[in-house]
Amino acid sequence: MNKIQPKNSYQGGSENFKGFIRLSSNENNHGPSSKVISAIKDNSKHSNIYPELDGSSLKSQLAKTFNINSNQIILGAGSDEILQMAYAAFTNPGDEVLFTKYAFAMYSIYAKNFKCKAIKFNDKNFQFSLNDLLKLSTTKTKIIFLANPNNPTGSIFYKQELKKFLDQVNKKTLVILDDAYCEYIEDKNYDNGMNLVRKYPNLMITRSFSKIFALGGLRIGWGYSQLHNISKMYEFKKPFNVSRLACIAGIESLKSKSWLKSNIKNNLENKDYTVRNLKNQLVYKLPRNYRQLLLQKRTIVAYPWCRWLYNNRKTIHQYHDPHFCGCCRNIRRNVFCSLRKSFCRVCRMQIYKRCGNALHHLQTNNMGLNLVHRQTTDLQ
Repeated sequence: MNKIQPKNSYQGGSENFKGFIRLSSNENNHGPSSKVISAIKDNSKHSNIYPELDGSSLKSQLAKTFNINSNQIILGAGSDEILQMAYAAFTNPGDEVLFTKYAFAMYSIYAKNFKCKAIKFNDKNFQFSLNDLLKLSTTKTKIIFLANPNNPTGSIFYKQELKKFLDQVNKKTLVILDDAYCEYIEDKNYDNGMNLVRKYPNLMITRSFSKIFALGGLRIGWGYSQLHNISKMYEFKKPFNVSRLACIAGIESLKSKSWLKSNIKNNLENKDYTVRNLKNQLVYKLPRNYRQLLLQKRTIVAYPWCRWLYNNRKTIHQYHDPHFCGCCRNIRRNVFCSLRKSFCRVCRMQIYKRCGNALHHLQTNNMGLNLVHRQTTDLQ
């Protein structure tokens, strides 16, 4: 029997979760609210019946929650399906799309699928200005993707910079603002862009229920833009693309406001806990605008540490990029920890255990962690 399986273009975090502390996909390890779980159980008996054609009940709840028009909302099986529909609706083969080099992998994957030319801004310092990114835009640029905060670097930009960018960008270029992690940002200078859609006809917001709302396993996301954009995307939307249980879970999640506030507070508290337990003479903090944990490890330390974590039933997301320094990232954290020296085996094991104990605490505290290796010979 041939055991070779087709390979998926997207490489996510480890799929192991039974018996593991799973820190590899930025999931909310608390799981959904109790009201969501009850609603799923109550409605599972109706699973033999097709869901609503376009999820009108969830769209109505989204419109109520965010004070927007329901006919300007489109649902998808995760926000990545919204991105896919945007590519289908607004690009042709040979068109350019623009995004940062270190960004959500699906931007690049869909560019390849739809035969678009991907122009990537090199945010090698984990931060960038929208003004610098705009310089790469041309009349051939059909879509610009902006994740705010960005995944995986965690960098963010603020309201005034965003408005200036939208004022200057080509009005024929669609700007997609990816808000997958926006709930974690409490900075008053930050803007998720929802209120800007009315002014800018080329702006689209995408959001997800997979992160803070803990519904990654149900695949539910949504997009919001002016009606002419949503109508064009509907030409490529599949019927019944969001399941009945996903819609029910989304509705109840939006109603669980106290649960949401509690999760945000819990995340902030445990961010500080993580910093305290990893902080030593090897730790270096990045500026406060970073909303993630970046733990830089030389290759000589990173590979054994990764194996040590897995052997101790902890999964993290490994990245291999010769240009991206070796980092453990934790979206929504704001420190950068650098292991600047090589260590003997005894010292390395002490570091592994210290970090491992801190990571063990994260299992029940809404944390996700990914590891990026810098593969350079000078670090061997």
